[in-house]
Amino acid sequence: MRADAMRQQILRAAAVRLARDAYADVRYDYIVRDAGLEMWEAQLLFADTAEIANAILDHERASMRTAIAGIIGQSISPLHKIIRAFEAVGENCERDILVRAGVRLAAESRQYFPHRRLDPFETWRAFVRSQLMHARGDGRLRDVDIEDTVWVLVAAGMGAKDLIALHGSWENAGVRMANTARTLVHLIATSSSSESASLS
Repeated sequence: MRADAMRQQILRAAAVRLARDAYADVRYDYIVRDAGLEMWEAQLLFADTAEIANAILDHERASMRTAIAGIIGQSISPLHKIIRAFEAVGENCERDILVRAGVRLAAESRQYFPHRRLDPFETWRAFVRSQLMHARGDGRLRDVDIEDTVWVLVAAGMGAKDLIALHGSWENAGVRMANTARTLVHLIATSSSSESASLS
């Protein structure tokens, strides 16, 4: 079997466990067994569970960055970009078990991977703040406090993601995340423009 195929088997086997279980509870030998490999084969590719987890985090970060970069480049309004970004996160989690595992690992990163300095809330806060500032400049945003609105939007998105994970209902994650953002964005979009209608 080729090394890249074995690598993917290991990552997928690990992701199934890491998307569900705490990092501390996932043992290297369990991953290797789940991947259907011998220990020596796995150790040629990953020395331990930490290396596997870091590879999953790299995959999740690259996937999310690609999705957000694509949305930023679209010719749609800033408020619509927020909705599309929430939807993209849900869709990534919906179809990619490695992304789901990476999202869960990111939440534990301060304890187990402090060197990565991951802060999902701050990453999303920066994106949403930027879009709200653009929307204000375009006259598409009601007279709301930007920082408070950013907090509510990001907290709602992260809460929706956590509820989806709790119930294991990933098959509808894209729609549910988009609807979460759309409901809140409707409340802050100016009613005097065509913005509110275009967000439906």
